[in-house]
Parts: sequence; C-alpha cells; structure tokens
Amino acid sequence: MLAMDDLRAKFEAAGQGHVFRWWDELGDRARRRLTRQLEAVDLERLPELQAAIDALQSPAARNLSPAPTFGLADEDFPYLLNDAARALAPRGEKLLREGRVAVLLVAGGQGTRLGFDGPKGCFPVMPLSGMTLFEVFARKLRRAGRDFGRVPPLYVMVGNHNEAATRNFWEDHDWFGLQPEDVQFFAQGEMPALDAHGKLVMAQKDELFTGPDGHGGVLRALHVKGMLADMRNRGIRTISYLQVDNLQTPVVDPAFIGLHLDEGAEVSLKVVRKHEPGERVGIYCLDDGVPGIVEYSEFSEQQASERDGQGRLKYWQGSIAVHLFEVDFLNRLIDRGTDLPLHAAHKKVPHLNEQGEPVEPTQPNAFKFERFVFDTIPMAGNVMCLEVPRDEQFLPVKNADGPYGPEGVKQSYQDYFAKAVEIALGKKPTAIEVDPW
Repeated sequence: MLAMDDLRAKFEAAGQGHVFRWWDELGDRARRRLTRQLEAVDLERLPELQAAIDALQSPAARNLSPAPTFGLADEDFPYLLNDAARALAPRGEKLLREGRVAVLLVAGGQGTRLGFDGPKGCFPVMPLSGMTLFEVFARKLRRAGRDFGRVPPLYVMVGNHNEAATRNFWEDHDWFGLQPEDVQFFAQGEMPALDAHGKLVMAQKDELFTGPDGHGGVLRALHVKGMLADMRNRGIRTISYLQVDNLQTPVVDPAFIGLHLDEGAEVSLKVVRKHEPGERVGIYCLDDGVPGIVEYSEFSEQQASERDGQGRLKYWQGSIAVHLFEVDFLNRLIDRGTDLPLHAAHKKVPHLNEQGEPVEPTQPNAFKFERFVFDTIPMAGNVMCLEVPRDEQFLPVKNADGPYGPEGVKQSYQDYFAKAVEIALGKKPTAIEVDPW
C-alpha cells in the first residue's frame, strides 16, 4: 500500500489531483474506500484512454472488403447449414463427448432497459412458463449432457454490481439441475471515465465513477480470476462463447465446432444476413485484408447500401456475438501481455460538480471505455465464419419494446416454432413453448 503522500503526489503528477478535492471532509471509512479505489487505478494507462477518445473523434480511414463466409446451403425454412459444416458435425460431437468444450456465458448486464430490476439473466422470457434466461441456458446445457454424455462446464462472466445477485439466484434455484462445481462465476473488470478535459470523473466525494470494461474484458478476467487455469485442469480445448440475452442461440453447436476444428481456426464466429443496410450490428469483413468486425457506425450510408451482382447487400455478415475460441490462443495472448484495444463512447455520466453537488446530465458529458471481444479476431492465426439462420439462432432481448423487446421476442419465438409445427402437422398452434431441455 502506498503512503498517502506518495499516492497524492502520484495523482497530482498525472494531472489528476482533483480526486482528493474533498479529502478533508471524509471520515476514516470513506478515506479507506477512496484509497483502495485509487490504488487500483493504473495512471500509466491514461494516454491509452486519451488515444481511444482521439480515435472516436477522428476515426482512421478503412480499406474494407467482404470476408469469406460459409453461407447457408438453403435459406428457406427449415434451413440448411453450409454443406461442409453439416458434414463435419461428427467431429464436433466427438470433442463434446470427450469433454473438451466449455461454455462461456457473458451475463454482466442489468435488465434496466427492459424495465427489470436485476441481472438480465434473471429476466422471465419464455412466453408460457415465464422461464428465465438463466434457466433456458441451464436446460440447454443439460440437453447437451444428455446428447453427448457430458455436460460442458459453464463459466459465467458477471459484473461487480450483479455478482452477488447472480450467485444467489442460481443457488436459490438449485443450480437449475447442474452440478455446482461445474458452474463458475467471475466478475469482469471496471474502467474509469474521463471528462472533456481528460479528468477522472468523480461519482461521490469518496468514489471514482467506474463502469464495466465491456465483453472484451473477458480475456483479462478469465486469466486474473483463474478460469483459464481451471479450463486447463479440465482438459478444455475449445470455448463456446455466448451472450445471455440471445434466447435462441445453441449453447454448443457440433457443426460449428467441427468446421472450426477442420479449418484450424483459433477464433470462429456466427453471422446472420442483415435485414437492411442500417441495421445496428457489427459487420464481419476484411480491413486491409485482415478479418475483423467493424461497427455499423463506421460504414458510410453509401458503403452500407452497396450491392453485389445479385442485388444483395455487399456487406451482409451481421455478427451475433457467438464465437468459438481455442484456449491455447487465449493463453498465448495472455502470455504476451496482450490487451484488447480500448474503445471510447461519449455518454451521460452522473458526477459531482466542483462544489461537490451531484449532477445528472441530460447530454453526453464524459467518455466511458470498453474492450470488445471481437478484437481478438485480427490477432488470430486463422478465422472461420459461418452463416446461421436468423430466426433459428438470433433472438436477443434488448429493449423495453419493439422487435427486440420482451413482447416482440416472445412473439418471434412462438412464430418460429409454430411454423415448424404447422409444416410437420398441418395445423398452426395458437400458442407454443418448447422446453430447451
């Protein structure tokens, strides 16, 4: 622990001495709380934060081109994956039977945008039973155990703000039928915010404002919290990465895994065909010949609307945040000390003004920082991309209303399965829910 004079001198030298502005007003407990937080701040990273702001304000020119993808063999319901993927499903099944696959579920978000007070994974989403997102994923895992003889271990990345609530929820529901030792929780990191003058934002007189470091924080968190070591001990080779809001995604996909292995990929991803040019999803493409995901906001309107010779969108591969990662690849990044790039976003950040009064801004006033897990893609030696049917595998619960609100998602879910029943039996049910198990 640094002596207080040394800590103060360190922050003053970095131009951040304002964090001690209310020091003399604080009691002993508040001083200890602030000191612990300040000691965890890596001031040498401030130039990296500023560089992320500069990149946001003056984005670099990109030389983009479409990326190769294993497209669907049949785009009509009930759909067919690419021929190569279907042929290689037995190889993925073998890896699952050997217990070499783990599932990584990113669940750090709150249900605030859904009007729900709690971790998003606790949100009741199924249309008839009210089953929560967490239970949906747990039952899918149990189904994988039934199909392949082993239940893949589950690693759940939570936020510091919802870790206790998430753990308690799983414990209160008896782990949804899973073995407790096969469900590991770990918290992602936090990042401070900077105001327009490059100053650290104070949330309280004894507290810096911090926010989650994004889904890209999973790389460091897996290492720091011992999850990669646990995977090595279990003999895990491949990680199936998912986000908790996607109701329809399989937890493990043998065809996807088989193709990933056959292609010798270190990172793989699933994409869906974009509905329209302005759809707000990241696009898988090449940037100066290097594969990666480019945010929709970095495409000009003209570029996003470009068509190919068949009149279809040229840049159509919308990422659904489903990946496969080789454990050896992630360990290699860690051993090199690799950090994923920081991305800045101009946001409304509650703070204290110079008089120590709380301010709830109505306009963006500060920069928050995140890392994105897809920034591993340009670092990989080989990447594979597979197209999947949108309504079969991509149905995220994101907003309070609209197609990705709870009611819209429930309707889309029922429409999909009702279509399957109608084709099989000749009659469409008025309401339907399929047990994920």
